[in-house]
Amino acid sequence: MTFRIVIAEDETVIRNNLTRLLRIEGFDVAAGANGRDALELIRQNRPDLVLTDVMMPQMNGYELIKAMRADPYLAHIPAVLLTARADRTDIRTGMNLGADDYLTKPFQRDELLSCIRSQLYKVSKQKLATQRLVEQAHRITHYDPVTDLPNRTHVTLLLENLLRNHQNTVNSLTAPAVLAVGMLGLREMAEVLGSNQYDIGVQQLAKRLTALAQGGEYFPGHTCLVGRFGDNRLVVIIPEWPIDTPLDALSGHMHDKLSEPMELAGQEVFPTVSVGACMSKSGEVSAQAMFNRLEVTLAAARIQKNRRVAIYRDGMAPDMSQNLRLHNDLHRAVSRNELLAHFQPQISAINGRVVGFEALVRWQHAEMGLISPLRFIPLAEDNGQIVNIGAWMLMESCAQAQRWQSLCPPGTTPPRVAVNLSARQFSDPHLLDHIQAALDASGRPPQMLELEITEGTAMADLHGTLDLLTRFKNMGVVLAIDDFGTGYSSLAYLKRFPLDVLKIDQSFVRQICTEKEDRAISAAVINLAHSLGLRVVAEGVETPEQHQLLSDLGCDLMQGYLHAKPMPSEEVDGWLRDHFAQQTS
Repeated sequence: MTFRIVIAEDETVIRNNLTRLLRIEGFDVAAGANGRDALELIRQNRPDLVLTDVMMPQMNGYELIKAMRADPYLAHIPAVLLTARADRTDIRTGMNLGADDYLTKPFQRDELLSCIRSQLYKVSKQKLATQRLVEQAHRITHYDPVTDLPNRTHVTLLLENLLRNHQNTVNSLTAPAVLAVGMLGLREMAEVLGSNQYDIGVQQLAKRLTALAQGGEYFPGHTCLVGRFGDNRLVVIIPEWPIDTPLDALSGHMHDKLSEPMELAGQEVFPTVSVGACMSKSGEVSAQAMFNRLEVTLAAARIQKNRRVAIYRDGMAPDMSQNLRLHNDLHRAVSRNELLAHFQPQISAINGRVVGFEALVRWQHAEMGLISPLRFIPLAEDNGQIVNIGAWMLMESCAQAQRWQSLCPPGTTPPRVAVNLSARQFSDPHLLDHIQAALDASGRPPQMLELEITEGTAMADLHGTLDLLTRFKNMGVVLAIDDFGTGYSSLAYLKRFPLDVLKIDQSFVRQICTEKEDRAISAAVINLAHSLGLRVVAEGVETPEQHQLLSDLGCDLMQGYLHAKPMPSEEVDGWLRDHFAQQTS
């Protein structure tokens, strides 16, 4: 690993000698002739260490350190003062401003290298500790603690990737299949036997299902994933199931094996299970759509008299006709002006001032009323209308945000607007054109537009993601990774991608005041983000206690019902007027 060092030194001979010496030692070095030039180099290079002279023109060493500590992107970078003044008062001044160490000129080569290695050791130690906590956070958020199986979050990610990969397979004779196991009455049975017997029962069923999925007559040659999908659900994902082979025999076999007796608290008990199964449809990319069909099959399985087994067939869902209507009406939602943009503010943890808004799409159907995004977004992803909806959201959000500028007091930075990009949008070849068209039509500066992508979207195609994010950055827009912790939580991609903002998922925030693990994970994520020069937004902040704790941990921005719910654009005007009035009073 090559460490980066920025030098701030106005004396040419000393600057050149330091640069030459450190490069010989294997460091990546950039040097500025004054504090102002060095600050620009620090912003460009995000170094691991800064060496700065004290007495320099334009911006001295004290002022440079003060500027670094005031910038959330740079505040974590250690700085060493190089001073010819050994007076304790001068040294104390630098340390009080945030210097990490100092060297008195003239210093020896070994003295300099020892100081540098000491600071870089601290940097490496902090990064390692942060990475371990992130890995721990990934484990906690992706695996069920009782069964040690992938949880709902992880299962969803894997199935979505599987569906995307299968979509690119031409004339395939196989398709992904998913089977769900409902554990009926196990909790009631276990509660009679003892408080911890339910978890023991779930563990036994999980082990039994895992053993079934590892081979045998019904799983020949298949590498299957077993996961826990909620409190009373287990699932099996089969990546390649022959499309001409019914799932009935496999489902029945699973039902019979899982229904065999087990021992709980020294007693033989007979678990009651139901099994539902479905295959992916041609071109399907939504894992949630498959899970919705599985719930329908499980409901049908529970009412069977003998074997509680059901295989999904078209027409099973009671609301299929309504879904079909929504599917069709989505094609005309934009042209009928039925879409709405709602906005939720993001508040600075330091001064309480609004910094930006996240734009959220809503659908006001002409006859069916307000349709939940949880219902229509998966449909839009499946039928491709999410691309048109996304283009409309970009145009509408930029136009609204530009209008808010007139409501801001003089000298106030206008709030930025953040727009989510879906997985389908991200693969749209016209996405860059849509973004540029929204900026051009509104007159909005690109740095006032933030684009948010989820971890799952980012990881679907690493090379393609890196290329597209780089092109976004060249346009000048701000880039955010959304729902951090619910996807892959990979340190590697955070370091590679040109990101500006990391959003902590609300699942971490919800119990941050009561759960030590959630606090530790949040602290690690915030430290990780700051070490990479990213600002941090916490989602789902609902109480003053959550706000204060996140602020104490160093979180930069807060978003949630504590500050404001998502609002239609016409309500934002009044909210902004009240907000700025309170800020100036």
